[in-house]
Amino acid sequence: MASHVTWLLAEVERERKALSKVTGLQLQSATARSSLRGLVEGYFNEIRPLLVDPSTEATHVQAIDADMQELLTLCHKKGSVQKYRDLLKIIKGHLVRLDSHLILSSSRNNGDARTQVDSRIVITLRALLPSAALSYEQALLDLNQEERLSWRGPATDLREALREALDHLAPDDDVKGSPGYKQETDAHGPTMKQKVRYIMRNRGVSKTLSAPAENATDSIDEVIGNFVRSVYTRSSVSTHTPTEKVEVLRVLDLVRVVLCELLEVR
Repeated sequence: MASHVTWLLAEVERERKALSKVTGLQLQSATARSSLRGLVEGYFNEIRPLLVDPSTEATHVQAIDADMQELLTLCHKKGSVQKYRDLLKIIKGHLVRLDSHLILSSSRNNGDARTQVDSRIVITLRALLPSAALSYEQALLDLNQEERLSWRGPATDLREALREALDHLAPDDDVKGSPGYKQETDAHGPTMKQKVRYIMRNRGVSKTLSAPAENATDSIDEVIGNFVRSVYTRSSVSTHTPTEKVEVLRVLDLVRVVLCELLEVR
């Protein structure tokens, strides 16, 4: 695990979150600019000497260097808040791709068959919600096995990773206070589908474009519910283990779709 890259991603996310609260067009705060300058200094002094780019193009580190230098230049003046945001978003993208190459290189050596998208999801979750990242990664490791006595664990881990991400990005009180919210019958609070809708609407995503992610959350509950019920009704778990794995792989496909949208992983 490239912990130095994970740390840098978390720091970039922290700065992006702070900038999202700035209402003015220019970054007037000397404290905010000093914090961003500290991010750049930490990168070049502590992180840059440790970076290795295993990608075919080997251009991600070079791109991060250039963007960090541009960020430092911007810190010397009251630059545009949007420019700061754009630079941090670009830096995050290169870090995610760099870390995905590092993880994939390691996973190939360990026999892990995760996809590049899975690696990017794990990397992004590590910066936001380390426990959710662990749940998702554990499910991937479990699904890499050919045989298990039970596949309930990875199914639960996948749903837990999604639930944590939704709770973080769409707290119950915020969703309940949003225009048009209506609690669904037999629900004790906002459903996963309602949380996805809240997140996508706040990003300005049209209802049509958010529909696939909303529908996927409904399917996740349905598939997991059917899966758990089927386990209880089977007389021989070992006889049906291959079927169970296929069902959990379907859950993975659905959770992957939703997390890609929520975490803006492309």
